[in-house]
Amino acid sequence: MKANEAYKEAVAHGRYSEHVRSLRGKYDHVRVVWEDMITCFFLRPYLETIVNEKKKGKEGLRFYDLGCGTGDGYQLLSTLPAKTRLSEHDNRLIPEELLEHYKGVDLSIELLKEGENLLGHYDHVNFCKGDFSDGLPLEENEPPYDLYFTSYGTFSHCTDEEIEKLLVDIGRHAHDGSIVVGDWIGRYSYEWQNQWAQDIHKQPYIDYKINYLYDDEQRDEIEVSSFPMRVMTPQEVSEIVDRASQKTGVDLEILRFFDRSVFVGRHMETGTYNDNPQPLRMMVSSLFEPGLRTYFPDLLVDYRPKEGFAWQNRILSTMANSWNTLVNYTIDLLEHYDNRGASLPREPETSLPALKKGFKAMRITVEASRELYGDVRADLIESQLGLALRSLEMSLQRGMGLGHGLVSVIRVTK
Repeated sequence: MKANEAYKEAVAHGRYSEHVRSLRGKYDHVRVVWEDMITCFFLRPYLETIVNEKKKGKEGLRFYDLGCGTGDGYQLLSTLPAKTRLSEHDNRLIPEELLEHYKGVDLSIELLKEGENLLGHYDHVNFCKGDFSDGLPLEENEPPYDLYFTSYGTFSHCTDEEIEKLLVDIGRHAHDGSIVVGDWIGRYSYEWQNQWAQDIHKQPYIDYKINYLYDDEQRDEIEVSSFPMRVMTPQEVSEIVDRASQKTGVDLEILRFFDRSVFVGRHMETGTYNDNPQPLRMMVSSLFEPGLRTYFPDLLVDYRPKEGFAWQNRILSTMANSWNTLVNYTIDLLEHYDNRGASLPREPETSLPALKKGFKAMRITVEASRELYGDVRADLIESQLGLALRSLEMSLQRGMGLGHGLVSVIRVTK
């Protein structure tokens, strides 16, 4: 794959070795607190079923991570939260002793080495080089897996025919009830509005760069390799899955789609594919940075509709307006908070339950902050705003390819 050269460059510049949460880099706060947690939220109900079954028997959970990079899927799975009481100290859905085997496959030797450095000390973790564009890499008599997982646009590196063959192989190899997580990049993400096309068959790919890992000044100085990435809608994904199901004779049922990173994707601030770049990802990341106060006006989404794309504009405008209303209400709360003689403003009227909950959460947080210690704006109020905005995205997204990531959850039935 052409992408291999681009990831080599990122590793060489140290951008895939920065595993500490920060404002920028691969593991910025948005990645860890926002994107990973949204994936966990939507995946959890299906994994809960598998985990509960595993707890009844003697076998552990088997996990196949396609395009594993440095073991991103393992780190996400091992921290996936369960629904627990506040009094419980461990909220992991999958206890370490229940994870029987993790297999991570990637084409990049550099990324696999990083994964080995991070996770190689676990006996149940195995990294290996493999190209799944040629089908599912398997050893002879390799047992089936409970979860076949991809993340962050992995499937967009392949052609439709390659993904179809991969899904056929998975369908034949998996057991009844296995889950497949297919992760593409969304066709109508606002990040690449310039690339939107009326005839989707004429523009299946965008020429993708991972220049988002570099600062503005570096972006102009460093020559970054590009590679084609398949942009997808649910209809296009469904067609591939249906063809694979027919070929293998196994029922591959799409349980749900969800959009991830609608306004906080990596390219929102590069201007590579959108003439209206905004520092939204950096600003949201700042909300989760301890001790740092964020300039709230830079959190506002300046959504500019594109002519000829009515339904996309309608949904994204609604999401942008809801986002901005919540940010502006928080600004209003803080201004009244500083005026000791004024009462806090009431929540604005809205018919959206997620927005109503966000208003209430921010009012309660600001009201209670007078009794707390430290810089409550930097360390409490801002993180609550970040979580409220995340909840807003999860509630208002439609799973229609309007975010950086379009994720499908597929069940194998035999």
